[in-house]
Amino acid sequence: MTPHEINRLSNRFYPEYRSFALNLTRDEESAADLLQEAIYLVLKNHERFTKGTNLQAWIKTIIRNTFISGYRKNKRRQEITEEHLHPNDWMNKTIANNPAESSLGAEEIMKRIEALPEIYRRAFLLHYNGIKYKDIAVLTSVPVGTAKSRVWTARNLLREQIVR
Repeated sequence: MTPHEINRLSNRFYPEYRSFALNLTRDEESAADLLQEAIYLVLKNHERFTKGTNLQAWIKTIIRNTFISGYRKNKRRQEITEEHLHPNDWMNKTIANNPAESSLGAEEIMKRIEALPEIYRRAFLLHYNGIKYKDIAVLTSVPVGTAKSRVWTARNLLREQIVR
């Protein structure tokens, strides 16, 4: 059956489909949306209709299944919203301290970096300035693993100084 034939036949029963959709949704606007979606699906899947079977029953089944699918989707959405979004919870949160924050100023931090042993300070400053480990290794004439180790050691020494 062609979409045109289905459209012509279904228009004759539109008031019945409308009341069926209204009975399911209990709301005029939702019923109109449901019918629009169902009509789209009827026209999209017209080749699935078997000629000689009950067109009204086929269309009502599509309407009912569309309603059930929408109901389930809305229910899942509501459950997810209720589980994960508690609007009052975010207001009651206490402020967590950021361990990266410190009362040290930039000058004090630079003094502590300057106090590092030369081999660690140079590797750390090169890494801090965006130089890759491979390039640090070339500039300092050491293997890549040693360059990584020196940067890591410098970080740990600085961390110890800041925590004190």
